[in-house]
Formats: sequence, C-alpha cells, structure tokens
Amino acid sequence: MHGGIALRHGLNDHVLQFGHIGYGIRPSSRQRGLATGALGRILDEARALGLDRVLIVCELNNFASVRTVEHHGGVLEGVRDTEHGPVRRYWIKI
Repeated sequence: MHGGIALRHGLNDHVLQFGHIGYGIRPSSRQRGLATGALGRILDEARALGLDRVLIVCELNNFASVRTVEHHGGVLEGVRDTEHGPVRRYWIKI
C-alpha cells in the first residue's frame, strides 16, 4: 500500500479542526501523483454524498500537500495555530 485517504462527512468540531479529508503517502511513494489522484477520486465521493464543499487542513510547510490541494481548486481560508503547530486551512468547492 502506498498511502491512505479518509473522508469525514458532516460538519462537527472534529471536522472543523482536522478537515473533511485527510491523506498521507508513504515517503518511498511520493512525487508520483498518487495524492493528486486520490484526492480527485475522494472529491467525487464527497460530491456523491451531497457535500458542496470540503475543508482540508495541512501543516504550514507541507508544500507538496499545498500543491495537491491547490491543484484541485483549494482556496486558502487562512493559517491557524493548533496544538500540533500552525496549519493551512483550504476549502474546495465541489
């Protein structure tokens, strides 16, 4: 397995803190477009569930994730400090 992706639907405190979508790619499988492809497919699933937009949160300096999210139309809401450090918050309209 190269990584994983999860879709949380609904809008509760957990989703508002961590986002609707979380994903990770193991280091040996990075830079192959796997995250971009997986995010595109999970956005289709979110649409099928009736979501019209999703929140994605990533670490401030995770530039690979920033590129992936922005590739799919992510719009930066802002940067917030969390107990795990600063994070970027993106919304994607679907």
